[in-house]
Amino acid sequence: MTSINRIAKRHPAVLVLTHREDDVQGITELIAEQTEDFRCLVVRKTALDDIEQLAPKVILFALSDVKKSICLYNLLIKENRLVKNHYSVLLCSNRESGLAFKCCLKNLFDSYFVYQPLYEKFRLQLIVYEGLKQFTNTDSYIESLDKIVKDQNDELNSLIELGLSYKTSVVEEISKSKEEVNSINQDILSQMPDNIDKQLISEINDSHIQPLLNALETSLSTKLLDLVNGLKQSQDLNSLLMKQLQQPIHTKCEDKSVDSSSGNAFLDTHANQQHSILLVEDNHIYREMISDVLSTVGYEIEQVDDGLAAIKKIKRTQYDLIVMDLFLPNLDGLNTTKHIRNVGKNIKTPVIALTGNKNKQLVKKWAEHGLDGYILKPSTKKEILAVVNKAIGT
Repeated sequence: MTSINRIAKRHPAVLVLTHREDDVQGITELIAEQTEDFRCLVVRKTALDDIEQLAPKVILFALSDVKKSICLYNLLIKENRLVKNHYSVLLCSNRESGLAFKCCLKNLFDSYFVYQPLYEKFRLQLIVYEGLKQFTNTDSYIESLDKIVKDQNDELNSLIELGLSYKTSVVEEISKSKEEVNSINQDILSQMPDNIDKQLISEINDSHIQPLLNALETSLSTKLLDLVNGLKQSQDLNSLLMKQLQQPIHTKCEDKSVDSSSGNAFLDTHANQQHSILLVEDNHIYREMISDVLSTVGYEIEQVDDGLAAIKKIKRTQYDLIVMDLFLPNLDGLNTTKHIRNVGKNIKTPVIALTGNKNKQLVKKWAEHGLDGYILKPSTKKEILAVVNKAIGT
């Protein structure tokens, strides 16, 4: 990984710890977009001395499992190998996210991030930014983050800015109302006869009126922030779906303009033979998108969202093709394929991998156990159908 070695620092602000660099390639690529002041360190026997000499401010633990990361971190702390002020982040797989959350709840780590699968890339960059800003001037990091999101949709950005302006306006109105209520209360208290218990009125204000105003302020602020966050998260999903839908699928009417023999062959292959495909993907939006692409041209699709569920299906049903994600809950795509090749009705069934560009080395390892192709995320309809048709032999 020459790109990582090229920008390695003697005393990096950010340090990624791992057993294999290939396992964190996607992570290091994201951090490289954000700052060059980082290094990826493969944990070996000299790890404790190496980490002490590097003296990083932000440390990301991405060992092969959470237990190993905890053990290494505990050893570093026990032997006083870390600088006094540092920010620790635990990287984990989806199946160990509960344990990682518990570690942060107990204040062992400052934060955690699920990087297998790697979906929320902006959240990782925000975590690194939160760690860095505790130690350094953050202007350069803010500029890098702005550059990362510069291609976001203009209309969406306008909506976000509008939501933030609404929030500011509401908070100002609430503050103004609170001041007016306090002023009215004071006027009432000053005008009341001495035989009325002014202290009682003051206690009612403190115990009832002020808490209600504070609750209203919190509720409105939270709802507006949820709106803004929802708009941000929806952008990536919308962009993905729109890219997949850009390529039209031929209908029967469009095929009339094609040579009759080739057009009929295409329709007969996909509509009459009714090939069955098992689609294994834990991201429901991407799973539905691929299912729609394949079912539109006549394939019969069954869907599951994890490796164990796929094995149960495979034991009972013979499929013409299995399309499977690399990173899955409970059992990943590689180990699910190993199981397919040893038992059940689908020992010789073609398997297609769903993967990203950053996972090429893992796909090569997967291919040793029998792959008939792979579909990159994201891909167009045309690309998806080309890979599937070739694997089935249509």
